[in-house]
Amino acid sequence: MRQIIFLLVWTGLLFSCNSDTTVPDIKESTRTKISKKKKKPVPKAKLPFYSEKGGFSIVFPDTPKENKHVTTSEIGQIELTQYIYGKNDTHAWVASFSDYPERMIQLGNKEQLLKGIKYRILEDLRAKTSIEEKVKLEDKYDGLSFVAKAKKRDLNISYKIFLVKNRVYQLSMYSSVGPIEAQDSTVFFGSFKLIKTEKKKDPS
Repeated sequence: MRQIIFLLVWTGLLFSCNSDTTVPDIKESTRTKISKKKKKPVPKAKLPFYSEKGGFSIVFPDTPKENKHVTTSEIGQIELTQYIYGKNDTHAWVASFSDYPERMIQLGNKEQLLKGIKYRILEDLRAKTSIEEKVKLEDKYDGLSFVAKAKKRDLNISYKIFLVKNRVYQLSMYSSVGPIEAQDSTVFFGSFKLIKTEKKKDPS
């Protein structure tokens, strides 16, 4: 499962990678403690996870692990930062971002860029989409949403990609034990928000 997750988020970059990388370990124990009386615990409100560097917040089921990778491409080096949370080796939640040269975004086709990311993900996993639609973030940033399934790996995928200026955000959920629950999808994707980060001023 974790090898599949790494492959999915890594192929989100549009250019080939020449650097060596390691597969992030997303296996995490998520057992629920039950009292002696076997009463169901009251669910705790999940707090948003903040990435100041990424300029966003999102609600994970629990604290994710951060992984950074650098690719060498035709346009130079591109850094990919991933936040990954895995549950029982059967489910995973991933939020990642990467910055591209502003000139490339200005001269390129935004729709083709988003579709190119989707195409590479589906091609590498031999997955097929069942739902696909154009979406907007904050009613102004272009995005693409799709649901897919890789039959050979029995992997269910729910994915959203957003282009904010020259930054690409990729949000994804994976399940190897059946379709992704609508409630889980709504909580994760619906909680994604851009945040303003303060720039540090140089001391005068």
